[in-house]
Amino acid sequence: MMTKVSLALRFLLIVHLELVNIPLVALSTDSQPSTTYHYPGHLEPLGARNVKQSLEVIDDFLTPREFFEKYVSSSKPVLIRGGAKLSPAFSLWSDEYFLSFDESKNFQIVAEQRKKEIRTHPALDISFAEFVKTYEKSDIYLVNGVPPFLQKDVLLPPPLLCKDIAKDMLVDTVMWFSSGGTKSVLHNDDVDNINCLFHGTKELLFIEYKKYKDQVPIDFPSGGYSGVDVDSVDFVKYPSLKDVEYYNVTMEAGDCLFIPYKWFHQVRSFDRNIAVNVWWKHKTSFIPQDCIMEPNQTLDKFVFSSLQQETDNETDLISHLESLVADRKVGYTEFEKLVKQDSIIMNGRSIAWDEQFSSTTKKIFAVLDLDKSGKVSSSDLQLLREDSMSQTLAENEFAKIEDLVEDQMESNELDATENASLKDEL
Repeated sequence: MMTKVSLALRFLLIVHLELVNIPLVALSTDSQPSTTYHYPGHLEPLGARNVKQSLEVIDDFLTPREFFEKYVSSSKPVLIRGGAKLSPAFSLWSDEYFLSFDESKNFQIVAEQRKKEIRTHPALDISFAEFVKTYEKSDIYLVNGVPPFLQKDVLLPPPLLCKDIAKDMLVDTVMWFSSGGTKSVLHNDDVDNINCLFHGTKELLFIEYKKYKDQVPIDFPSGGYSGVDVDSVDFVKYPSLKDVEYYNVTMEAGDCLFIPYKWFHQVRSFDRNIAVNVWWKHKTSFIPQDCIMEPNQTLDKFVFSSLQQETDNETDLISHLESLVADRKVGYTEFEKLVKQDSIIMNGRSIAWDEQFSSTTKKIFAVLDLDKSGKVSSSDLQLLREDSMSQTLAENEFAKIEDLVEDQMESNELDATENASLKDEL
């Protein structure tokens, strides 16, 4: 089954389908329009009138153990002032430098064709050289893995220079390149990551995941993003955003930023803008131990797990559902049991099934029961293959189950860690 981490990369590579959101206008008891229309910030940019806090700023990365203990393990974003200046890219990366590589002419990249991100908009496949020659005059921006011939210019962030991280936790690199003016959707990622900015300025808004996960409308969970218009937030359509508190930060060229696992964020870029993200797998309460490594190692010295390969190897959701249902007609009770016990859908994890799981499974069942017979059959799943809107609905609801599983597993791991600490103290 497609995981949200894979889909987070897939949006860089393929066109996503997006459902049409129909706003539900809230009515007061006297059937007059809700006063939400008059709430400060309605139809203004995201976070315009919300409470904002400043992000912590430090002047160096700290040691890996200190960095993970203080920020990663505790899920706390932080700006590392001057952290990107350690990489040769900070001084080397000019357009002339990029075009000096013969490889730039043949290396194909993915360019988004609207600077205000809309994940349903077709991406553009062009050569890196062609992008460099045209990006300043076009409404495009590059979102791609760091080209191999440029990886030697970017240091692996110092907190990741540990053998127990480098061995199997590094996920991917992403290069962001534009003439400025880009606006991301409000989204979150199933990885921890450090973003280093080599040119330009970025402004980011953060929302703490654990505190506000039930208030931030990730209405496209299979892609991990919200359909809210970041330039004009409709509090009638998204009333839960009215009282959310934000952290805000401005990145200048030369800065790096730690973005914790699942924290919601929205990004705006200004001027010629080049940044590189390094993603790594999130492990609850993980603190690196084996960190005696040569310093100042660049990205080309490391192997990153291929999310595209992971995507290719995953079981197609509809095919897997067909194998579960087989030639039967399955009612809801049996369907819930199949989902609850399925090793692929539940990703092999044992969880405590609660009302949230049941409610989400009921929504999935309603989507799959296309003939409205009260049962899901192989004929329903065949119809599903031809119904892109229902496919997206099903993927979104299954992504919600994945989120519920991850949240419960992380909570269990934190409880186990706390219990172990208490036991050691005794």
